Amino acid sequence: MFFLIKKYQWLCLTAVLALSGCGFHLSSTAEIPEQFKTLTFYSADPYGQLAREVKTALRDNGVTITEDHLNQNIPSLRLTGDNMSKNTISIYQDGKAAEYQLILTVDAQIVIAGDDIHPITVKIFKTFFDNPAAALAKDTEQGMITREMYQQAAEQLVRKLKSVDVAEQKQNP
Repeated sequence: MFFLIKKYQWLCLTAVLALSGCGFHLSSTAEIPEQFKTLTFYSADPYGQLAREVKTALRDNGVTITEDHLNQNIPSLRLTGDNMSKNTISIYQDGKAAEYQLILTVDAQIVIAGDDIHPITVKIFKTFFDNPAAALAKDTEQGMITREMYQQAAEQLVRKLKSVDVAEQKQNP
């Protein structure tokens, strides 16, 4: 019995040391640059799915969204467009589409007073299986995939917002 306990202790200790020594760390979110802690937000569809997801992602990262559009010193994030397209990846033997690739493309800009406009483009790819025998389930699944794609696009926009400041620091050392 004593030998078995020692064996499992060694196994646990080895696993802990291996995982801690390999450099594996849970992903940590980088801090939003100070100049982007307060933003104005523009969207052609301010109540659409993408705008809601971007606002949520910004707030989750500690960004205050202000309605003060007249203040030129506050940077702004502008959603200039989004496009969802669908490409056929595979087909059934009868020639009907079996699998699609959904592509969400989001274009945005960061506008900083006295500085250039920084364009941001995000692309999200997902595959979707078309099962003609389950039409209702297919529509529900596609809706879930679309919501997930908008969430991922919003998260990527925030990540790219974090990199705008890094790019400026490299240009102006």
